[in-house]
Amino acid sequence: MRLHRLAAGISLAIALVLPGGTATAAPVRTVGVGGEVVNPARYTAAELVALGQATYPVANPRPGAPAVVTGTSLYDVVVRAVPVVPPGKNTALRVLVRVTGAHGRVTFALGELDPGFGNHPAVLVPGPRGIGLVVPGDRDRSRSVGDVRAVDVTVSTAGVQDVPEGAVRIVTAHRAVTLPGWLLARLPARTVHVTFQAGTTPQTHVETGPALSSVLLAAGVLPLPGTPVVAVGADGYGAAVTLAEDYVGGRPLLLSTAEDGVALARPRLVPDGDVKGGRYVSGVVTLGIG
Repeated sequence: MRLHRLAAGISLAIALVLPGGTATAAPVRTVGVGGEVVNPARYTAAELVALGQATYPVANPRPGAPAVVTGTSLYDVVVRAVPVVPPGKNTALRVLVRVTGAHGRVTFALGELDPGFGNHPAVLVPGPRGIGLVVPGDRDRSRSVGDVRAVDVTVSTAGVQDVPEGAVRIVTAHRAVTLPGWLLARLPARTVHVTFQAGTTPQTHVETGPALSSVLLAAGVLPLPGTPVVAVGADGYGAAVTLAEDYVGGRPLLLSTAEDGVALARPRLVPDGDVKGGRYVSGVVTLGIG
């Protein structure tokens, strides 16, 4: 019996090393980029590096960890895939990006990552355990994803809702709730001083209103960090944010009801920290969730 086992073991070892019996090599890890894009693609770590890398400071490095991170911009990878967006002004700001790893998932608004708007990068970093995702400007690592497998692009089709002046309709996949203007005015308010570029001219304003998370909670929507929200104005202009921009990105998200001390006829989405005003959606009538 022992001789039979020994012979079987020797035969297996020979099969693993001889031609035709070579052991299967470990598969090369790749990241697929797909969804609503023109050019879906799949990248190895080496191919991501070849696309170009940059080094970013880490806002809150862990003790003993590097104060910088080097990798490939997630924004650049998504733009290279060419999201399919509708005609109109700044419609790329409706794009949402979901990154899925072996043990986690996170969603971004492309506008947050865009250097011309949110300028808050996320970075794909090759490592010994696959390709990871890091958001170097965040307060913590809750949006980091290990062993990234897929990047999925979607484009919001949230549209204009017919609501009374000052009201906002919150629309989810299963229901819709209208919050009247008087209720928005009674929610706990925050005040932020914002500066952004409008065309070639910088603007500075004092914005006052409830946090976007408070508005969702008032509508019965659990305001989780990964919740994507697309604000749409009465003119159909829309832009996406995620609540994580506020929670861990350190950038307040308000639904402003007063600007520079003057009450607004309709509220305005305020993503404090953006370098340009494209995601400052005026005359908001719809908040599309998901």
